[in-house]
Amino acid sequence: MLNNISELPLLYTGKTKDVYELPNGNILLQFTDKTTMNEKGEEDPGGNLVGKLVEGSGQACILMTQHFFNLFEEAGIPTHLVSVDVKNLQMEVKRVSPIGEKVCLEKGSGVEWIGRWIATGSFTKHYGKYIEDGRQFTAPFVHTTLKDDMRNDPYIDEYTLDRLKILSADKYQILKGYTEKIAEIMKVEFMKLGCELYDFKVEYGDDLQGNLILIDEIGPGSARVYKNGKKMSKIEIGTIFQQ
Repeated sequence: MLNNISELPLLYTGKTKDVYELPNGNILLQFTDKTTMNEKGEEDPGGNLVGKLVEGSGQACILMTQHFFNLFEEAGIPTHLVSVDVKNLQMEVKRVSPIGEKVCLEKGSGVEWIGRWIATGSFTKHYGKYIEDGRQFTAPFVHTTLKDDMRNDPYIDEYTLDRLKILSADKYQILKGYTEKIAEIMKVEFMKLGCELYDFKVEYGDDLQGNLILIDEIGPGSARVYKNGKKMSKIEIGTIFQQ
C-alpha cells in the first residue's frame, strides 16, 4: 500500500501523525515516532504537547490500532479503517467529519471519549477531594471532553453537547454505548496479555453517509496500561502486538 507522501496534499500535521488526501477520496494517516507529553515534560497519553521522538513508537501505535480496530469491527463497532501498511507506518481510512466540525468556530474540532477503569491523572485532579487516585470502577466510567489544547480539553456533558448542537442526546447515547463496549473489549484483551488497562481515549465522526464511526487511532499513546504495578511505556505496549 506504500504511498509516496511527497506527491499527496498534506491536510494536517498532528502531534503524532500527519494526514494526507488520497486520489481515491480516502485519507492517509502517516504515523511518526513523535510522542505527547504533559506540562511537566513527562510522556502522557493525555498530554497536549509534542514530546521527544521515540524510535518505534509509530509502529507500536499502528500495530495496536490495527489489532483493536479489527476486534471492534467484529463486535459491531464501525471504524474508519480501510487498510494498513505496518512497514511504512501508513493507514488508509475513510473520509469523515469529526463530531462538532459543523459548529466549531475555530480551526480544529472534535470530542474525545474517555473510558476509565481506574481513576488517575487529570480525572482525579479535576474532581479533587471527591475521588482518590487509584479508585477502581466496577463498570467503565465514560465521559467526554472537547478537543481544545488552548483550554486544556475541557470536560463537557451530554446536556451541553446537545444544547450547543455539537452532538444530539440520542447520538450521545449511541457513542456512550460504543465506548463502554470498547472498554470491556480492551480490558479483557489486556488481561489476556497479563496487563491492566487504567484508561483510554477514542474519537468518533460521521462518514460520508452520515453514519457514526470510530476514527483516529487507539494506540499506546491513547491509553494507560500497567503491568506488575508499573506503568508501561508506548514501546512496551507496542511490543505486545508484534507477536
